[in-house]
Amino acid sequence: MGSKKYKWHKVAAAATDLQWTSGHIAEVEVEGKKFCIGRFNDEWYGFAHTCPHAGAPMLDAYVAGSCQVVCPVHHLKFNMKNGRDINGEGYTLKTYPVEVRPDGIYFGLEEGGFFSKWF
Repeated sequence: MGSKKYKWHKVAAAATDLQWTSGHIAEVEVEGKKFCIGRFNDEWYGFAHTCPHAGAPMLDAYVAGSCQVVCPVHHLKFNMKNGRDINGEGYTLKTYPVEVRPDGIYFGLEEGGFFSKWF
C-alpha cells in the first residue's frame, strides 16, 4: 500500500477570511460538501461536518485542550489528528489534512480509492 494522495482545494486566502465560531471552528465547502476546520497550538485540522454518533453539526462543537474537538450534543471528544473517540465509545470522526501555505489555506480530499467515483 502506498501513501495517500490528496487533491488540494484552496478554501481561504488567510485565516482571517474564515468565519470562526466561539468554539474555534470554521466551516468550509469543498466540491459542494461542507467540512469543518479546527486549530490547536498553531496546527490546523479538517474533520467531518457532522458527528458520527448522532449527526450533530460539528460547527457547533468546540476545540478543547489536548487537540480535541467536543461534540455539542453528547459531549463526545474526538482527537482532531486521527478522529478517534477518546471517550471509548468506539466512534471515529472522519479527518482531513489542512495545509497553511504562503498563498492561503488548503483542504485535502483523498484521491482515488475504490469508492471515490461514487462519492
